[in-house]
Amino acid sequence: MKPLIYIIAFMFIGFHAVASEESTAHAAFNQANQAYKEGHYVEALEYYQQVAEENEGVTINYNLGNTYFKLDKLPESILYYERALKFDPANADVLHNLRLVNDMIVDRIDNLPQSKAQIWWKEFRYGLGPDGWAWVSIGLAAVAVILLALYYVSAIRNIRRFGFFAGIISLMMMALTIALAQSAATYRNTHNSGVVFTDKVDIKSEPRESSTNVFVLHAGTKVSILAQDGEWYEVKIASGNQGWIKAVDFEQI
Repeated sequence: MKPLIYIIAFMFIGFHAVASEESTAHAAFNQANQAYKEGHYVEALEYYQQVAEENEGVTINYNLGNTYFKLDKLPESILYYERALKFDPANADVLHNLRLVNDMIVDRIDNLPQSKAQIWWKEFRYGLGPDGWAWVSIGLAAVAVILLALYYVSAIRNIRRFGFFAGIISLMMMALTIALAQSAATYRNTHNSGVVFTDKVDIKSEPRESSTNVFVLHAGTKVSILAQDGEWYEVKIASGNQGWIKAVDFEQI
């Protein structure tokens, strides 16, 4: 009996701790929103950062991006808009604000255009996120169990046939959604791009200071990460140029 009491007590304590953290984060978020509305952007930033320590998602990153923009910190604004897109790749508000900020930085490098099909596929593949696809997988698993149960318990041939084939299709779709959940998790957690933070940085031909300068980047430019060699990263920009940059000169998305 005592072990059961201990288990219940620990469950209650854990639940209370989680509820308390959520309450604190919610209060900080409301304070941040109020400070932002009143134009107290430094104060709003402090509260949003407090929330970001405990919570991830499109909303908190979007709000951080907006706050940094109000503080005229464009690289930081771009960084958090890009992080917001990790959670919602087709979010119209984030994309709109990101375009506005990108038009204000020094390096205006045109990205290769994406077709409507590419945009749709990216939203379909990553929009739900790993948790969303996991719930879809659970739902499909439940449907598969019910359909296959029909196959075993029904005495009607057509119902048995429907239950069998529909159940198999549900299992196949479940396997696909599991793969999509893994893909979304990889997309969200893999840091394969970054934003330049140094005002002006020489991009090198090799990962050493004495190598040749191949081109120059300025703060706010987005780069794709190709490889790492100690404190150096090989990066590529949208125009196709690539070279090496130090870790201290950019922030990973």
